[in-house]
Amino acid sequence: MLTPSPQDLRAALARYADARIEDARRSTAATARAAEDAAYTLCVMTGSRAVPQALHVADTMLGMRTTVSPALRRPGGAPRGDSLQTA
Repeated sequence: MLTPSPQDLRAALARYADARIEDARRSTAATARAAEDAAYTLCVMTGSRAVPQALHVADTMLGMRTTVSPALRRPGGAPRGDSLQTA
């Protein structure tokens, strides 16, 4: 499987989220189709068969860890506060 670039994967995730929001807001045949298309694209990009799995794989591929701004780091490089980090 080819690995998508982080930018392409983020764009696919954003497209999927936007399509789902639009379909939930005012569902039409066009918005439902857009959501299906975005889900299909996300599944293909992640090599998954279902959207929940695709979302998990995308998170893993992007290394979804909270990044800490240099302004929030302590003088030795350690982040301030445990609430800013994710496992």
